Amino acid sequence: MCLLAVWLVLSVRTAAAKADSGPDSSYVAAVYEHTLILNPDPQVRLSRTAALRHVHQNLDIYDQQAARAAQQGAQILVFPEDGLQGFNFSRSSISGYLETIPDPEDESWNPCTEPQRHNNTEVLHTLSCMARRHSLYLVANMGDLQPCPLKSSPSSTCPPDGHWQFNTNVVFRSDGELVARYHKENLYFEQAFDSPPQPEIVTFDTPFAGKFGLLTCFDILFKEPTVSLLEKVETTYT
Repeated sequence: MCLLAVWLVLSVRTAAAKADSGPDSSYVAAVYEHTLILNPDPQVRLSRTAALRHVHQNLDIYDQQAARAAQQGAQILVFPEDGLQGFNFSRSSISGYLETIPDPEDESWNPCTEPQRHNNTEVLHTLSCMARRHSLYLVANMGDLQPCPLKSSPSSTCPPDGHWQFNTNVVFRSDGELVARYHKENLYFEQAFDSPPQPEIVTFDTPFAGKFGLLTCFDILFKEPTVSLLEKVETTYT
C-alpha cells in the first residue's frame, strides 16, 4: 500500500506554483497513512453485504481522520491506495467490493445528494457525504467495475468475462460532487485489476490551488503518463 493514493497531487502543484499564478499563495493539504482493517482471507469471495460491512470499518476511520484534517484547516485530504478493501485479492474475490464509477467528464453527479441515480454505489455515497460534511476536497482509492463489449477478436482488450476492473482514484469536491476518476495504468502484482485500454491523463480544478493531477503509486516510476500529466498541469501556469 502506497503512502499516497495520488502522489502527484502534491508534487505537481509544487512545481506549477513556481509560475505564481494560482488562486492563493498557499493552501493546506492533508495526507493520511492508514493502518487498515484487513480482510483476513482476501482470496475468498464475499457477498456485497459482507464486503460493505468490511469497507465501512475503514470508512469510519476515514471519517474520523477527515474531521481531524478539517479542524486543522485542510482544504484537501488524500487517502492511501487500497485503504478501503486491502490487497491480495483475485479477480473473482474482489467482486463484492467493486462499484461502477461514472466518468465525471460525462456527467455531473453528487452521490451524497443524489444517491439513487446509480445503483450499488454505497462507498461513493459515503465518501461524497464525508467530503460534504467536512467541507474539503477528498481523494480516495477504490475498485471500479466497467462493462466492455465482448469481441471475438483475440486482440481485443476486453477481458473474457466482459468487463474491466480498475484500481481507481476518485476525487470529491468540498460539496460532495464527484469531479475526477483515474484508473491506475501500471499495476504491481495486482491480479484483481486490469490496466485501462487507453492511458489516462486526469486532472481536476480547485478554487484554492488551481489544477491538480492524478497518478497512483507505481505509475510515478514510468515516463508515461507522468510526463504527459506534468505537461498538462504546468501548461495552466505558463
